Amino acid sequence: MPQVLKDDVRERILASALEAFAAQGYLGATMAGIAQRAGLGTASLYRYYPGKEELLDAVVTPALAERFEALLERRVKALAQLALSHPAPPPDDEGDQMLRFWVEHRLAVVVLLDRAEGTPYAPFGERFVQLLVSATLAQLRASQPGLRVSPAARFVLTRIFENTRRMLAAILEAHPDERALREAIAGFWSYQIPGLRGFAAWLGVRVS
Repeated sequence: MPQVLKDDVRERILASALEAFAAQGYLGATMAGIAQRAGLGTASLYRYYPGKEELLDAVVTPALAERFEALLERRVKALAQLALSHPAPPPDDEGDQMLRFWVEHRLAVVVLLDRAEGTPYAPFGERFVQLLVSATLAQLRASQPGLRVSPAARFVLTRIFENTRRMLAAILEAHPDERALREAIAGFWSYQIPGLRGFAAWLGVRVS
């Protein structure tokens, strides 16, 4: 008699897999742990998915990753302008689109930013950082043509945005409630933007 696979069980498995990948990383998550989160025996889980790779493919799709990257590419320039332009540009629709995307795909974004080691998405976090570095340097050079950025300064800026990547992942993981998530992100930007202005001042760039 053929096995009957239930949609509600499949949905529970996928939710549990995403929670496990976000909490433990792809490499740290196990099929046994995912089954336990879903309230299933491990053998029952294997009836639905043959392994972690198939679970990852189901919860973090290439289309989702591509959409996130497209939003990032449009948004990072605006973030650099927000931090380093005076007066700062007004809030824009793309910023709200990004925030809505984070709210809607909260744990998948955590995986992409900081928990994807061992998957095809492992380079995503580094690309996120490099996009922010490139946009910030472009904005600094627009403010002060001919600006020279030393290797030490680039190193510091890269580490600043590595912290941004990790902090955003931590905020997203910790705040399933949308209101609290938005509040935490706003609080982080209130710290980050003055820090970037201080970095610009250290380089001798006036932004105010």
